[in-house]
Amino acid sequence: MAQHAEAATIPSVKDLASSEASVRRACLNTIMTYLNDQSASSPLTLTECLQIWRGFYVGLYMHDSRYALSVQSLVAELAGTLRIMNEKDRESTADELDSQSKSWLDTWTAAFWETVCREWSSIDQWRMNKVLLLVRFIVRELFNLTLGLVSTGEPASQHRIARQLQILEIWPLSPRERKVPDGMRLHVLDIWVEELAGQLSAAQKVVDESGQSDGEEKKVALLATAKAFMAPLDKLSKEALSKGVKLRAKEAIKLAEEKILGMS
Repeated sequence: MAQHAEAATIPSVKDLASSEASVRRACLNTIMTYLNDQSASSPLTLTECLQIWRGFYVGLYMHDSRYALSVQSLVAELAGTLRIMNEKDRESTADELDSQSKSWLDTWTAAFWETVCREWSSIDQWRMNKVLLLVRFIVRELFNLTLGLVSTGEPASQHRIARQLQILEIWPLSPRERKVPDGMRLHVLDIWVEELAGQLSAAQKVVDESGQSDGEEKKVALLATAKAFMAPLDKLSKEALSKGVKLRAKEAIKLAEEKILGMS
């Protein structure tokens, strides 16, 4: 009964499975409006986030794969929901998100990874590229947001980043969680350093252009944050059950030494 009551508070996602593109778009717009209009003081539950992400996944699954620009636009819109959640956290009445408080972004990203991991084995070859692109854009947006917290000096930024790292280590970068397909791990490892280096470079550029007196300190903090995002890969390289994952993690770490450490 409690789960039914929670699910009833969010818009229906069933039209995201429609064969009509206009019906799917109308449903997506309704959900996006709902997310934007929610009070920051009432974060969505994990059950609600899972339901919405399941709908988003189905909507992406139904989207015509033949139109690359249209697919990319939809994927960017879905990944952009992380910005909505991050803004809700910023609007929260609490000045600092402590370990007991609920975070919009934390629950939302955890629900995303759980959804994609659950669906991974059923994705066919014609639709896999769309899901791979979504994962890439989510990772990119996550780095953009977290490095942005550091470059702008957001309150409790390190604590919020640490919570995202915990979620990553539970889901896509977990060494031994059997709910996480190795295919997911390998794809995330393939894109990790490229996306991290790209967003780190962009964040450093913003700091340089801002002319802030503490610019060098912020650049040091940005690099430290980037290194923190490499820590789960070191753990994977040593503890992953799959030899292939261990090897790919080691390759990613080596690449990071070239692309990221060179920015110091």
